Amino acid sequence: MKSLLIAFISIGFCAPMLSQSSDEHLRLQVLNYNMKEQNFIFGEWKKENGSETHLNYLGEIETSNNESFKIMTSCWIWGITRKVTNLILVYDKNNNLLGNYYLNTKCQLPNEIVDNKLIFKPSECTECDNAITKVDFYEGIPKNFYLGCKRGQGNIYSFYLSY
Repeated sequence: MKSLLIAFISIGFCAPMLSQSSDEHLRLQVLNYNMKEQNFIFGEWKKENGSETHLNYLGEIETSNNESFKIMTSCWIWGITRKVTNLILVYDKNNNLLGNYYLNTKCQLPNEIVDNKLIFKPSECTECDNAITKVDFYEGIPKNFYLGCKRGQGNIYSFYLSY
C-alpha cells in the first residue's frame, strides 16, 4: 500500500515535467516565427482536463565573446487547481535548448531585452514600487540572479542546464 502511494506521488510530480518537455515543438514553432514580444497561447485550461501554454519570444542577447542566446518566456497552466510553471528558456543560435530559470510567478517573468539585458518590471503587476531589475548576459549565462521589490525582499533564481 505504501509503495502504491509513493508511485502515485511520483507520477504526480513527474507528469508536469513530462508535459512541459512535450511543449518543445511549440517552443520551436514560436522561435521559427521570430516575432519578438508577441504572446502565443496554445491549448486551453479547463478544470476537468487540459493545459494552456503561453510563450513569448523576447529576442537575442549577445555576449562579450560574440555568442548569442535566444530568450523565451513560458507560462504553463495545468492541473485541476490551475497550477502554473513559469520559465525563462535560453536557446543557442541553432534553437537548441540550453537550460532555464524557474520563477515563482508570471509577474516575475522578464518583459523585454534592452542593451543585451533582460528587463524585469514586476511593478507592472505587483505592489512593488517602480522596481526594475536588469540581468546582464555580457559574460555569458548568469548562474544566478536576484529579483525583488525591495532590498532583502526577493529571491535568487538559478540557471538549470537542459539534459
